[in-house]
Amino acid sequence: MRRLLAFVGGVLSGSAIGTALALLFAPSSERSIPARLRARYRRALQAGEIAAGQRRAELEAQLAALTGRKAER
Repeated sequence: MRRLLAFVGGVLSGSAIGTALALLFAPSSERSIPARLRARYRRALQAGEIAAGQRRAELEAQLAALTGRKAER
């Protein structure tokens, strides 16, 4: 059973890596795929930064309410 799971895991990871490499290195006249991936990555980073800022503000407000201090922001 363990060997079967290792084999299936290897097949799945190999498929994922192969797909990613094919998308990155596929011939394209305008090189749109890598550009789209970079743009998507930047948008994900920005969304993460915004969400982190909002969550930080929420947690600081909760801390201020619990400790009786005024929030610094």
